[in-house]
Amino acid sequence: MRKLNAVPTSLILTAVMAATGCAGVSVGSDHIRWTEEVKLSDGSVIQIQRHVELAESGFPVQRRGFNKYYEICYPPMGIHWKSRGGYQPDIFDIVEGKAYMHVPVTSQAECYEQGSPETGAIYFVWENSQWRRIEHDEFPARSEWNLLMSIKAAHGHEKNDPRGIISLEDKELRQTSALLEQKRFGWIRVNESYARRDGCKPYGKGPSWCADAKCTRLRDRPAEPIDIFYTDSSNTCLR
Repeated sequence: MRKLNAVPTSLILTAVMAATGCAGVSVGSDHIRWTEEVKLSDGSVIQIQRHVELAESGFPVQRRGFNKYYEICYPPMGIHWKSRGGYQPDIFDIVEGKAYMHVPVTSQAECYEQGSPETGAIYFVWENSQWRRIEHDEFPARSEWNLLMSIKAAHGHEKNDPRGIISLEDKELRQTSALLEQKRFGWIRVNESYARRDGCKPYGKGPSWCADAKCTRLRDRPAEPIDIFYTDSSNTCLR
């Protein structure tokens, strides 16, 4: 029997990478931009601009990367929001001329970063052209969940990403599973919903329950909440 010569693994990898156009580079980051209808607590409907950038995802996985940041713009009030991945807002409201943002905090790493807030969320108000963190009782009592949360489609289904104008009706169709969860837990006010479950564990227990790699790196961080905003604050909603 004729013995076949073994082909070095490195040559096989090189050939595959060349064939897929990935030799020496990773799959580039991509952007998801859309305009979204948002129903405010007073019943009025506005349109905001939204943008999410996905990080690079390299060979051999070639799947879509994680969310680098979440960006929201509302030009009529000059509002600009740009938070790091992991801090995705779910409520944007305008009450008595002031804009508010609600951000759920549910993972171990984010809970540890933010001092394990009792409600499992953090709150902000737009003042003097910047966001200021506020307490739970300062957040409008009537504000309800109104932002699209189902954003990134699976690899190979990028056509299902939100594009163009996403109406209120479109959002109902895109967030079926989340709406079912909301009904399951009997949420009445979304800005208090996370407190009805376990939410964040006590901040003082952080080092003992902190298990995943990202959280482990935070064990020596100071007790003050860590800034959630992305380092590059430039407005890229419409680029």
